[in-house]
Parts: sequence; structure tokens; C-alpha cells
Amino acid sequence: MRHCFILNPAAGKKGRALGLEPEIHRYFEAHPGADYAIRVTTAPGDARLFAREEAEHGEPVRVYACGGDGTLLETAEGLDGFPHAELASVPCGSGNDYVKTFGELADFLDLPRLIEGSARTVDAILVDGTTVALNLCSLGLDADVASKMSDYKNLPLVSGPMAYDLALVYVLAHPIGQRLRLRLTTTEGIVEREGRYLFALAANGQYYGGGYHGAPKAVPDDGLLDFVLIQAVSKAKAVSLVGKYKRGEHLDWEICEFLRGSRMEVSVEQPTAVNVDGECEKRTSATFEVLPQRFRFVIPRT
Repeated sequence: MRHCFILNPAAGKKGRALGLEPEIHRYFEAHPGADYAIRVTTAPGDARLFAREEAEHGEPVRVYACGGDGTLLETAEGLDGFPHAELASVPCGSGNDYVKTFGELADFLDLPRLIEGSARTVDAILVDGTTVALNLCSLGLDADVASKMSDYKNLPLVSGPMAYDLALVYVLAHPIGQRLRLRLTTTEGIVEREGRYLFALAANGQYYGGGYHGAPKAVPDDGLLDFVLIQAVSKAKAVSLVGKYKRGEHLDWEICEFLRGSRMEVSVEQPTAVNVDGECEKRTSATFEVLPQRFRFVIPRT
């Protein structure tokens, strides 16, 4: 099997991804005969392009996304549709939320264990019938926070979680809650809702926003998405709940509805941010649908 490492020097801070290069060379020098390559991104879209080029050779390949969740998503997009390709993550970004569903960041940063790990088939999310996501999609307050987060995450001394918290403070300083119309295809049948909500999310993974445990029961290979709907509350109440939400203690709240299923359709009157694995775009509607067994994701050797 060929091993290709895609390094994103713009991810995270202090050239974390580029710092992996000597370690990669050392590993394969100690394992002669292995086929490997290192490719460095210079612009958005490069990870997608490099991954697609590797997969199009037609031989078994494992592509390592060395960056943050954005690099991982781009790499996944490049490998989509190639069942002989495996996707691996070396978390060097500011959030690194997707891998937290599977273990500790240190497990994925241990290159020998990751290279010697095995692939597990995982689901994905189809967004609006065209875009693929790996982790979690949402609309509402938390998507507004993810959108605002980009203003903070590149500031000196600001980590990914800190950038999210700063963006949250900014969003909570403005009016919150909006009227959503939702139609969900759940394990119990069609469920329709309309009312004022803080946000609604459709999750394949458990974490987002630099460690917020938004979907604590999500299983990334069960063929289902977890839906979490949080009703609108006063600003003071919302502020008091942030810590508990971050710890994943919200599923039994009276203002929270938790369902599982295959599809969520959501619409809103005014354009609002829609979060797709941390990438945000304003729109008035979105559809999230499960894609069972879409990727082969590498888990480090235990």
C-alpha cells in the first residue's frame, strides 16, 4: 500500500504540519521498501486535488490529512468514490474535532501507531444533495459562532477552543433565536417541527467547535445521524447553559429534543449561517442526509 502525507502549513500554529516531515522520513527509513510520498499544500483546494490524484492511480493508497478539520474534509472529498483508498488524520489544526469521537488526539499524532493502524468504514453526511461532510452540520446560533470564529482563530495566542469561545461571546451579545421549520426522517417516522430555536444540528461525529460535545451519543458507523434541536431561551438562560452544553449534558433538557434518523430538512425566513464541518455559508434552507459506509477511516494501532 502507498502512503501519501498531505501537509497543510496553514493549519494550526507554529508550522505543526511541516514539523511532521522529519518524523515521516525517519519512520520509512526504518521500514525500507515502503512506498510513501509527502505533498505540501499552498492554496485552498490543494488537499482535495492531491488526494484525488493519489486515488486515481487505482492502487491501494492511504492518504493522511495533516492539518485541521478543513484539511481532513478536503482530503475526504478527493477520496470520495474510490473504495480502494483509505483516509487518515494527523490532527495539526485548531479544532481537530472529528478524531475526538474515536480517541485522544495523542493517539492520532503517534505516527507509528497511525501508520500501523487499520481502516474502519464510517458514514458521512450529504449536504443539499451535492456536498459531502464527515462530522457535523448545523444551522442557527452555533453556526453563527462557527462563522464568526474565523475572525479570531488566526490571532496570536488564540487556540481553536478559545476562538470558538470568543466568537460565542460575540454572538451572545446580539439577538439570538430564530424561527425554524424542520422535517426529519427519523427511526420512528416523519417528524415535523416549527418554532423558535437556538439551533438545530445533524451529527455523524460527536464534537465540534474545538471540543463542544454537541452530539454525545453519535456513532459514526451506525447508518444514522443524530439530530439535536435546542429551543430558544433568554440570553441570560443561554449563557448559563453553555458550560453544560460543552460537556454534553444537554440531551435531557426540557428545551432539547434528541432524535435519530436519516435526513433533516430545515428552512428559515432570513438568510442565516449553515455550518458544514466548520465551513459556513449563509442561506435560507439546508438538507442533511446520511451516507452510510462512505469512507474507510484509519484508527491508530492500539
